[in-house]
Amino acid sequence: MISHRCSSEPDISAETVRVDSNVSSHTFRLHKRKRAESEDDNILHDFMQEMRHMFQELKKHQEKKVEEVCSAVDSIRSSVEFLAQKYDSVIDKLNKLETNRTSDAKYIKSLENRIEILERSARSTCLEIRNIPTAKSETKDDLLNVVSSVGNVLKTPIQSYEVKDVYRIKTKDPLNKTIIVDLSSNILKEKIITSLRKFNKYNNGSNKLSTEHLKISGPSKQVFISENLTSKMKRLYFLCRDFAKTNGYRYCWLSHGKIFLRKKEGAPFYRIDSEPDLMKLKEQSTS
Repeated sequence: MISHRCSSEPDISAETVRVDSNVSSHTFRLHKRKRAESEDDNILHDFMQEMRHMFQELKKHQEKKVEEVCSAVDSIRSSVEFLAQKYDSVIDKLNKLETNRTSDAKYIKSLENRIEILERSARSTCLEIRNIPTAKSETKDDLLNVVSSVGNVLKTPIQSYEVKDVYRIKTKDPLNKTIIVDLSSNILKEKIITSLRKFNKYNNGSNKLSTEHLKISGPSKQVFISENLTSKMKRLYFLCRDFAKTNGYRYCWLSHGKIFLRKKEGAPFYRIDSEPDLMKLKEQSTS
């Protein structure tokens, strides 16, 4: 009975071994898992450390780049500010030069006008006689005789004391240089010009004053007498005559050193003192 009871009792040692075996296995797996997790943590930690290091290096690199860019920008800004100052300085100088140039141009124009007035005043009593052949060994007395003959033909006697000076000026034709006569008064000059117009008009334009009237040997040539104009006035007179031809102005004449234009008989006349005056008249004619 006793033996039977013993054989029927549970095998505690075997169970204990199995439990211990299971616990040991579980514990091993647990340690193994912890060791694996620890290794993973180490790998992750190393990775994070490496990433932090990389980011720090990248940050340092970027900061260095930013500093370089900022330095370059500061340098560029300084250069731009310097150039801007130079530009402002140059512009200021240019403005001053332009102001001075404008002022100088006005002053030069003023001087030119004064010189023109003085030249016109000096020529106010002078006449030009053109188309008189040059005589051999010609003297002032010979020229004075020509002037006297002109006065006699035009029935406006010219006395020798009424001639301040007489001479020829250079022209393209050396054998036919223009004679300049400086008379004692503007009144006498105007009388001679008026007498010439009457003389030529009386002869109906067919027998105008010529070398034949003055008894000068050689082929007969028409003699022209006009006021002695300045270079500026000669150009203006040429432009006015050209304008008169192309725009149907019948009259273009000189009087007392001034130029006048008239469209037709009875129409108002225009005094032309400068090229801008002529331009204004052109604009009126085309409008």
